[in-house]
Amino acid sequence: MIDQNFLSKISIFSSLGEADLHQLKSLWKPLTKEEGQLLFKKGDPGNSMFIIKEGEIAVTLWTENNQQTILSVFGEGDFFGELALFGDAPRSANAKALKRTSLLEMNRKDFNEFLLSRPQVCLTMLHEISERLRATNEMMERSASKNVNEEIEHQSHLSDRFSDIIARVIGSWKFIISFLTFFFSWILLNTIQLLFQPFDSFPFTFLNLMLSTVSAIQAPIILMSQNRQSKKDRIKAELDYQVNRKAEMQIQSLHVKLDELRATEIHELLNIRRDELALLKKQ
Repeated sequence: MIDQNFLSKISIFSSLGEADLHQLKSLWKPLTKEEGQLLFKKGDPGNSMFIIKEGEIAVTLWTENNQQTILSVFGEGDFFGELALFGDAPRSANAKALKRTSLLEMNRKDFNEFLLSRPQVCLTMLHEISERLRATNEMMERSASKNVNEEIEHQSHLSDRFSDIIARVIGSWKFIISFLTFFFSWILLNTIQLLFQPFDSFPFTFLNLMLSTVSAIQAPIILMSQNRQSKKDRIKAELDYQVNRKAEMQIQSLHVKLDELRATEIHELLNIRRDELALLKKQ
């Protein structure tokens, strides 16, 4: 039998009282799946929810290109399939064990009998389920609508921004013109003796020292800026992947709906054809 303390740590049951948890814990049945074994597949009747005591379960879908897409991975203490307790819709995805997994299963029939004696529990669980669905929707919206520039600015420090500014200044024509002006002015002042003696005569030792120092500092600053750009490219690629994945899932959902519509239309046409044949036979 499931431990009551373990059950109280599951978010969907965390707000239930001790009396409710005590009665609820008797409804669960242990179940074990070996690595690679299917728990259920898409289209199977959905009539129970599961809690993972130990191991991992991956929820997957097969695309039209015969590629398996992992939608989510559940570990110890996670639950899934809870919507099957409130409806008889078929499973919308596949679930298989990534390694040897111990689960707890609760049947819809047993759960409904439990709710008949404690109807207030249903409202509490529905609230938790709605919060979970809302959080999932918000996460999907955020993951697919992030701005790369805003994300990189959020993750950057003051030193990172400073290195970008320095690299941007160094890589401009203003800096090149200013540097050349300073360079030739220095040589000119230390070559032509006017009112004072040259303070850095040929071969301009002090000028070489300054140029070496600037070069030594300039190189790591430019590398820091390049690293920031690489990080920005990685974030952009990750966001593109998330957007493409969401678009793929939406397209797959549309394909499923179209297939269902086609199947319904074909079924209706067959019924009409069957009725027409029946009328012709009667005549």
